Amino acid sequence: MTLPCPARARLALSLAAAAALSLTGALAGAAPDKQACAAAYERAQGLRRAGRLIEARDALVTCSQPTCPAAAVADCGPWLAEVEQSLPSVVVAARDAHGRERLDVRVLVDGRPLAAALDGKALPVDPGPHTFRFEPATGPAVEERVLIREGEKNRPLTVTLGAERERAAAPASPRPLAPPPASPRPLAPPPAEPSVPGLVWASGAVGVAGLAVFAVAGALSLRAEADLRATCAPRCAKEEVRAIRVQHAIADVGLGVGVVALGAAAWLYMTRPAAAQPPKAGATALRPFIAGTAAGVAGAF
Repeated sequence: MTLPCPARARLALSLAAAAALSLTGALAGAAPDKQACAAAYERAQGLRRAGRLIEARDALVTCSQPTCPAAAVADCGPWLAEVEQSLPSVVVAARDAHGRERLDVRVLVDGRPLAAALDGKALPVDPGPHTFRFEPATGPAVEERVLIREGEKNRPLTVTLGAERERAAAPASPRPLAPPPASPRPLAPPPAEPSVPGLVWASGAVGVAGLAVFAVAGALSLRAEADLRATCAPRCAKEEVRAIRVQHAIADVGLGVGVVALGAAAWLYMTRPAAAQPPKAGATALRPFIAGTAAGVAGAF
């Protein structure tokens, strides 16, 4: 039966409206409401501060949906990108004691499943110390304590399975006999340092005193000269100018005495006599002697 044109138009419009209503209902059921957006917004901030980046990422995905308020989307979108950049990941590989790769390994992190089997893909993990447990389909499980750092992407994490059992089954090789302990050798006495003559200390003290006189007298003369330049120059009293010249002369004398005395102290220290060295262990000390009509050599061996 053929419908008239107006009837066909009304039927097409009815079908389109029904399809649009069903699609709108499906999107409304999938999209979060404002309450869910607000809850995800608050939860994401606390999870980020606690270092639980995987859960924070899920919450940020929720509050960054277009159906959420514009203010929440404006914050959650950039936060989601930052969490994705900071979220570390590991790439797990497992080998047996002979170096053969194992894929039938279940991975748990702190008791929670991470991967049912190994497929070479990167696995997201929260930053911080974690206990990884590797459970092969056959053989004992292996646990390792690993510190995961924030922002560390695709970190290789390789575990060897069955190594302890292989070492336990291998026969123990006989241990070689230890050589007898060697007799301790007498320690040689440290070389004696030559003593510092008292004249070195005296010259050094005079040099330090001379430099101190130079510093004090020079500072006073410069300050007095600056005062005269600011108050009476160039018509200052001769007594004031003479006093400044005397201070300059005292400073020059102190500098000369200090330099000469310190130079003398250094020369005396470098040319001081060396200390007498004690005789080496095992050496023979010989000395000649004359007793009456007999002469010879005596010593300690």
